Amino acid sequence: MSGDDASLVVHRSSFIIQPMLLLDLLYLSALGVASPYCAYKLLTQRKIRAGLKEKLGFVPPRQDQRPCVWFHCVSVGEVGLARELIRRFEQRFPAIEPVISTGTDTGRSAAEKSFPGHTIFYYPFDFSPCVGKTLRAIRPQAIVLMEWELWPNLILMARRAGVPVIIVNGRITENNFRRLSRVRFLVEPLLNSLHTIAVQDTDYARRITALGADPAKVVLTGNMKYDTVKTSIPPDHPAYAAIRSLHAHPLLVGGCTWAGEEEALLRIYADLKRSCPGLGLVLAPKHAERLAEVRRLIERAGFAHAELSSLKLHTISDENNRIPPDCVILVDTFGELDAVYAAADIVFVGRSLTQHGGQNMLEPAALGKPVIFGPYTENFKEAAELLLAARAAIRVNSEAELHRQVAEFIDNPDPFLQAGAEGRKVIEAKKGTTERNIGLLEHIIA
Repeated sequence: MSGDDASLVVHRSSFIIQPMLLLDLLYLSALGVASPYCAYKLLTQRKIRAGLKEKLGFVPPRQDQRPCVWFHCVSVGEVGLARELIRRFEQRFPAIEPVISTGTDTGRSAAEKSFPGHTIFYYPFDFSPCVGKTLRAIRPQAIVLMEWELWPNLILMARRAGVPVIIVNGRITENNFRRLSRVRFLVEPLLNSLHTIAVQDTDYARRITALGADPAKVVLTGNMKYDTVKTSIPPDHPAYAAIRSLHAHPLLVGGCTWAGEEEALLRIYADLKRSCPGLGLVLAPKHAERLAEVRRLIERAGFAHAELSSLKLHTISDENNRIPPDCVILVDTFGELDAVYAAADIVFVGRSLTQHGGQNMLEPAALGKPVIFGPYTENFKEAAELLLAARAAIRVNSEAELHRQVAEFIDNPDPFLQAGAEGRKVIEAKKGTTERNIGLLEHIIA
């Protein structure tokens, strides 16, 4: 972006300054009301303070003289999605620098691990001065937003500067659609300020156009999650090797669990272990903030626990570090969930027995694992329906049903193992979305 273009970012024309000022006033009003709570969070939570300077727009000016495309990934999940996209982007466009922003500290850590040597920064607060500073520092030729990040000032200011903003892997849940439908008059101009909206499936396309997006801007490219999930894990992966060295069989893994689900899994584990002493349990809570809570739940249930980080550091054969046979493994590391799933014999995918929309069931399915999830899978509706239609996953509606399915697996694993094999086949057949999105970016950049 030239100097003249950059000046457009803060150009005070009547076309753009009024909505920007209105947005800033709304943000300031909300901040004023919530200021005591915000101050408390700022003082007590390191993750809130992380990257505060960059979030205010003080991003170091980009030194690379190549043109650049800015990829925004909110957190760890979006970073994982972008990994293959950016790798192929660099292969296709070696003369363009990809830069990456994140919105969380865990996302930042994942980005630094995934993209060493790249420009990585925190996404700015959506106040126009913060956004303007960031745009001038980065000077992007295009902005790619992963999944569904609609920050009005960024989109409006980028449009005014002539910088196309593209959503890839776009999705909008039914709940979000209903909420946004109430303010359609505000959402419609925002959607039509985007250059292109590449969506995962026809349901998402229908909802986005119902909110007022120009159908010509909405493109169906598919779900990149199918391209990013791994179908195998090296046997020497530290997390995989540490868990498998416990020789627990069968091994039940609860992945991305939420409050209420760990208690259910612990009750199931306690009951089934009476008839199957070799049964093992691994719990991987969705958020790190809940680790202390889950530790207490395990202790209250009467079990010892070992954390994966410690397990990886010690040799299980060492008598001083021998793990008790009824020890529950607590996953306190992040970015290794695929290796944890690979070590499982059967997997329950969390946030699905409680009304939180579910988590990504493609990861264990791609590894050929029997997958169980609850009734609440709105966030991964397409993936859930795909696996269920192929008889590659099992949906349960209650703790009692989950108990029954795990017990049936213990007694007769063959049908479950067949379902796991079908899951892997289904996912292999759905790959190719990342390359379609690269083709879309190529057309826009050209």
